[in-house]
Amino acid sequence: MVDWLRKYASDEGINFSQLIHDDYFLAIKLTFNAGLYVSAMKLLVCCIDSLAYIEYGDDRGAFVKWMEEYCELAPLGITAAELWELRNGLLHMTNLSSSKVRKEQVRRISFRVGDAPEIPRDVGGVYYFDFLGLVQAFAQAQARWIESYNNDRGKFATFVERYDETISDSRVAVARLGSGGFATAP
Repeated sequence: MVDWLRKYASDEGINFSQLIHDDYFLAIKLTFNAGLYVSAMKLLVCCIDSLAYIEYGDDRGAFVKWMEEYCELAPLGITAAELWELRNGLLHMTNLSSSKVRKEQVRRISFRVGDAPEIPRDVGGVYYFDFLGLVQAFAQAQARWIESYNNDRGKFATFVERYDETISDSRVAVARLGSGGFATAP
């Protein structure tokens, strides 16, 4: 396994964008392009979770803080708190009804692929935002987040420490057991 810091560092610095792309967006693009939109959304919110952890550590409100600090969600018509609750519903139950949504403390939101203006966004008590709009907003947020490292070089040591704690498909160590793939017990 190649050390990520060695692989993505050069004399110019660390290629954060390529690192995030390889560790997170390859899988998001694969699932999205295969029409597995729920899986792609799950991976996207997990990516946000990881970046929020890297930025704020083990802070229960890190996801919402990161989104509010770096991501412009207003054009999508949603808030960071609503996206957090969608994330909770999707990751924990694969539905749109987190506990706060069920208690009507947060509006129920979901996503759609494609954003035709003639199709209403509010349907049946669910507000739909455009998935690709979120991806674009996230890309801009990621650029702002990366720029924060140029503005505050002191953040770099924490980045390295916390990024070392995250795992991804591109950085997992793999041991091959025979030629058949998975080993099974007799």
